[in-house]
Parts: sequence; C-alpha cells; structure tokens
Amino acid sequence: MSQRVHVCFEGARLELSPDETVLEALERHGANVPSFCRRGVCQVCLVKAERGRVPPEAQQGLKDGQRRQSLFLACSCKPTEDLEIVRHGSAGRFEARVERVEELPGQVLRVFVTAPPGLVHEAGQYVQLERASDGVKRPYSIASLPGSGTLEFHVALLPGGLMSGWLRSAARAPVFIRGPFGECFYLPDEPERPLCLAGTGTGLAPLLGVLRVAVAAGHQGPIRLFHGSVQRVGLYLWDELRALSSSTPQVSLFGSLLEPPEPSALEVAGERCRIDVGTLEEAVLAGGGPPWSEHRAYLCGHHDLVRKLQKKLYLAGVPLARIHSDPFVAPGGRP
Repeated sequence: MSQRVHVCFEGARLELSPDETVLEALERHGANVPSFCRRGVCQVCLVKAERGRVPPEAQQGLKDGQRRQSLFLACSCKPTEDLEIVRHGSAGRFEARVERVEELPGQVLRVFVTAPPGLVHEAGQYVQLERASDGVKRPYSIASLPGSGTLEFHVALLPGGLMSGWLRSAARAPVFIRGPFGECFYLPDEPERPLCLAGTGTGLAPLLGVLRVAVAAGHQGPIRLFHGSVQRVGLYLWDELRALSSSTPQVSLFGSLLEPPEPSALEVAGERCRIDVGTLEEAVLAGGGPPWSEHRAYLCGHHDLVRKLQKKLYLAGVPLARIHSDPFVAPGGRP
C-alpha cells in the first residue's frame, strides 16, 4: 500500500486522496483558495511551496522567476511527497464599489471600480472581481493607470452571463477585489525596445493598460498595437486609440477583421493607423519594423489564439522570456 501524501497549509496537515490535486484537497478540507479555469491556464490558483518537491507539471507555463520562487499551480499539482505551502503573497482581498458602467459598441461594458486602499498593481495585470452578494467572481484585466483612483475593466456582455449581465446595471454596488495577478505589464527599464501588443475582443484591456503606461513613461521605441475582431463593431474604442496614435509618433495602430465589412468601414490613415481584413496572426506577422529578436510582445484574448501566436512569435525570433500573455479561458466546472 502506497504511503499517503500530506499538505501542510495554514496550520493544518491535510491528507490527499489518491489522484487528488492540491487544489481539490484544500477545497475538500474547507480552505478558501482562489481558482478559475482549473486547467493550469489562468494561474489564479498559484501557491508557494515552503518545503517539499513540486512536480514539474505543476509549474508548466510559469516564468523562470515564478519557478525560482517555488510557485506552482494548485490545480495541476499531484505531489508524490509531503508539501508545506503558503498562499501566493500578491493575492490580497479588498472591498470596493462599482462607480459607473458605460456600454460600448460590440457588446462591451467599460466598468469603473473604486481603487481600494492597499491594492498595489500594474496596468495590464488582472484581478478577480467578486460580487459581494453571492461570491460569483470573474477575472478582468486592468486598463487604467496606477494611481488614477479607479480601476477600468472591459467586460464582454455574454448571453446569460452571471457577472457581465449583472454588471450592466451594477453602478454603486459593492464588490470584492482579489489580486493582482499576472505579469502582463510594462517594464520601464528598456525604453528603446520595440513593443508588440496584440489581442482580440476585450483582450484590448490589458494592452491598453500597457500602452498607457508606456506612453506616460516616455517610451522611445516603436509600439505597435494590433486589435482583432470578427466584425468592425468589435474594434471598440477605436477613435480613442486613433487619437492616441495620432498624437504619439511611436505608436502604430492596426485593426484586423475576419468578416469583410462595408468598404467604408475599412480605413487606411497612413502607415501608422489602418484596418484590414484578415486574421490577427496575419496582421502581426505581416512584416516591417525592427527584427523580432529585439521585441517584447504582449498577447491577450482567446486562449487558442494567444498560444498559437505565442509559438509563431517565438519561432520568428522573440525570446520566450519576452513574451507576456493573458489568455482568456472559460470557468472550469468542479468535479
């Protein structure tokens, strides 16, 4: 009979059942640990090992720096020896309030939430927004600048969406914020490096956050923002982005549409601002600009697209350490 494995967490020694993940064991014993996709993608369930060996599969997809900190994904970890673990320190929980909600084209909400005292974040990171009444929560990326007093989120209005449908009329409602999470944020110590920001749908939110910080920091290298959508209406905030591109010479703006629009919906306003028909991958890899080996890339949106583009940019020459991603995944069901 094989020896049972235990996890020590917040003063308790918990026994794992056969073939049970650390996340499942913690939940079975009543521990409140944040999670979302439960498939090793979203990284919401990151915890830290203080003692014990972490299986390599529990650290797949993490950056080298996260591995060096002994961080791992609780939902992917089936340990073969005892572990002593603690919560990942960045996952604080804060009280906040929805300030206002704006409806944008393309079934998108622009949601502004009070920035709670004590929340230290970077634009482009994401948090879990939790409905105070019943605990329903979803991850949303931060599009606003740190220190602005409010957190700006872009929320896709989904049919029957528990959170998006509620947020539509949630002005002044209390919420909780847990986070921040993620490493999709601007690094100020390389102002001349070319930046590629690419995303679909509301994946624009973290890219806009990165772009705003880069511009505010006086980034000198070229910045190319690619936003993909099925239809023209999905390129929301286009006028705002176009104005930013027009006033900031190093910023170029590219839209890509899967469905051919009315001819009048296509746009070519010089080499630094255009809308074309094609996939986001085609637009990003079309060529031009500095060599890919010099770039830092930020990829956000649908999980499959992000992973595919991540691979193609790596093969084109962008080092993996300089590819930051924030893929969208649907909530995972509980077993």
